[in-house]
Amino acid sequence: MSELAKKASENLRNILIQKGMTQEELANIIEVDPRTVRRYLKNGIDKLSTLEIIAESLKIEVVKDLLKK
Repeated sequence: MSELAKKASENLRNILIQKGMTQEELANIIEVDPRTVRRYLKNGIDKLSTLEIIAESLKIEVVKDLLKK
């Protein structure tokens, strides 16, 4: 897992907590199986297209919010 993929998953976990949102709720919003969201959080997110979908759905920015260090 790349550093950016790892950082994206860490930041996503924190964003979900801040928004009071469950993994299942995110899965419903981005139309994936909840197991997929769990994999994102465990293994990182390395596809830009996935990051863009998540960011758009949560009304956040990829670089500013998901990839910040």
